Parts: sequence; C-alpha cells; structure tokens
Amino acid sequence: MTKTTRNTAAATEESFHKHYSAIWGGVRWQTSLYPALSAPTRYCALVNRYVPAHEARRALQSGSNEPGALPESLQQLNFPNVSVNDGKSAQASIGPICYVRPAPSSGEKVSRVGSTAAPLTFPPPQPAGSTPMQLLTHWNLDAASALAVSVLNVQTGDSVLDLCAAPGGKSVALAQSMWPHLHADSPVEPSGRMTGRLVSNEADGRRQKRLAENLQAYLPPQLFKQGAVSCTRVDASISGPSLNALLAGGSFDKVLVDAPCSSERHIIHAHLKAQGSGNLAPEMANWRSGSSKRLAKTQVELLMTALKAVKIGGQVMYATCSIEPTENDGVLEKMLALLGFPGASGASTMDEQLEQWAERTKHGWMVLPDHPGGGRWGPLYFALVTKIAG
Repeated sequence: MTKTTRNTAAATEESFHKHYSAIWGGVRWQTSLYPALSAPTRYCALVNRYVPAHEARRALQSGSNEPGALPESLQQLNFPNVSVNDGKSAQASIGPICYVRPAPSSGEKVSRVGSTAAPLTFPPPQPAGSTPMQLLTHWNLDAASALAVSVLNVQTGDSVLDLCAAPGGKSVALAQSMWPHLHADSPVEPSGRMTGRLVSNEADGRRQKRLAENLQAYLPPQLFKQGAVSCTRVDASISGPSLNALLAGGSFDKVLVDAPCSSERHIIHAHLKAQGSGNLAPEMANWRSGSSKRLAKTQVELLMTALKAVKIGGQVMYATCSIEPTENDGVLEKMLALLGFPGASGASTMDEQLEQWAERTKHGWMVLPDHPGGGRWGPLYFALVTKIAG
C-alpha cells in the first residue's frame, strides 16, 4: 500500500466514523455500537421442518459430546406472539424454529473480526438421508432476519412475494409457516393440491440461480411441481413488461422487501480483515456518505412496487441491514409523502415484546448488536406497512 493510498484510506475511515458518530452519538458509536458491529456476526440455526426433527438434531449436535438430543447449551428463540386478522393468536407451532448458542455475558470481552475466538455459529447444514431429495437440515442466519419473518406472520394459504430474495434464507423461513401439513413430523397426511404460493424474486442472474438452487435444497419437490413455489428474475425497481408480468399473478397477502442497502457491518468486517493483513478493503475505500441517497431512491421504488403487489388489507415488510436512517425511516417518509400521508408515524401492538429485541424508530424497529437485551443480533431495520386502499 502506497503512502497516498494509506492517507486516502485513513481519511475515508475517519469520515466513516464521523458520519455514524453524528447519527448515533459519539459516545455510543465509539464505546458500544462500533465495537458490537466489529464483532463476528452471531448466527442462529433455522430448523427446516420439512426434514425429520431427529435429522435436524443430528446436524446441530455435530461435534457435540451430547449424542441423541440437542446439546443443553442450545436455546430455542422466542419470537413475539403476533395476532392474525381474525383476532386469534398465531400458531407458534408453525412459525420459525430457531436455536442459538448462549451469547457471552455482558462483562465478557467480545472478539473482533479476524481474531481467533470461536464464533457463535453452528455446523453447516447436512442432507437429511431419510428424505427422498435429501433436503438440508437447517439454515444459519442472523436471528434478526427470522424475527422480521415472524412479525410478518405468514399463514397457511397465504400468497407471498419475497421481492429481493437471494440467497434464500428468508424465503426458507417464510415457507416454514405456509405448508405445515408437509412438515416431516406432521401427523396430517398431505393430500390434494397445495394452497398458498411463494414467489421468490431476485434481479441479479447469478444470485437468482443460486436462490433457485437453495430453495430446491430445502423445500419439498411437490411445491415446485405444483407451482406453489417459483423463483423469478425481475428488477422490481424498473417498470416494464417483466415487472408487469410479476404483478399480474394476482394480489399478494404478504410481501417482504429485504432491500439492497449500504450494509455497514459488512464494510466494517471487510475493513478489519484487510487491515489485519496490511491491505485496504474496497468496501471501505469506496464508501461515501452520500451513497445512501442513491440507494434510497431504489429502495423507495422497491417499496412502491411491493405496495402495488399486495392486496388491500395485506401487509408489506420493508427491511434493510443498514444503520443509515436515510435508507430506513427515510424510505418510509418518502413512501408516505408519495401516497399523501406526510407526517404519519408507526404504531405497534407488540411494543413490549419487540423491545426485548430492538429499539423503536418513528416508523419501524431497529435491531442492533449493542441492544441491552444482549442478543447481539443485527443490524436490521424493519417496518410493517398495511395497505388500506388501492
């Protein structure tokens, strides 16, 4: 690295810290939020209920000294209890099931990316030998993603669109709730044609191909044969025939928009990893404080597409893994202004439960790894929008 490059890198890093210190407060950024973002990402294991439970247990206990059952060190996550439209409680038995290893205590030093400390992760998923297609046992993901899926509260028979779906973890999580009669351990025998559908969409060709492969590795083949699950490639931010075709399939009950974003934690991790070997990460070198405005334009377009796709009374979950308000509440502000509701703010019936995971924003919730609850999940911003008129 030349002296000029080194100086440029130092200036960019300084600008990065100044920018986010101004947003989150200097003390919190330096002493809490930045160190938490610098730590290795914590994962939970989303269990694939389309494989037998004993197969999932075997995969999760890989390397454990506790054969025959889940290791006692694993804990099942409890997601908020969401109410469905008819006032009944959502059936927890068909929601996402996620296991997690206990996080270090609050007084315990947290490692940074590049350290030799053992990450809070799980073994890779394994093919379930007892299923004809050898479906994979679990998906390792940030629990904040599973939280957003849980809050969206997909029900059996729903028509669901995952607008920016790659690599597929959230689609797999959504699918867990949609066809419980196909769960490997379900006492109900599957019969007849499937109700409900899941459309997983990705604009990028290479990522869409990988998305399709992942869905086929986790979900029962009859879902694809009967058209209950499909994988499309449409840029949902650009109007045209392809987008019209996607929206022409009928209104969706639920739409998930996990929008492309600044992904600051990825930038921080790439920077620390490169710094450890005396290099400069392009992610940090290319960072600019104004980039969020360009991204926000695309994010608003995606959110407006989602609102066109969802039926009246249906819901859209907007999410990003950015800590930049321009890409989060700012996008909701622009959406509300375009729809003629300037100044509106969000409301929630799950505040007490969600506060264990996240902090409230004007229009949504922000899951951050320095949250007092100690989960160390995120970052993930999410906001649930209900369509009340056409």
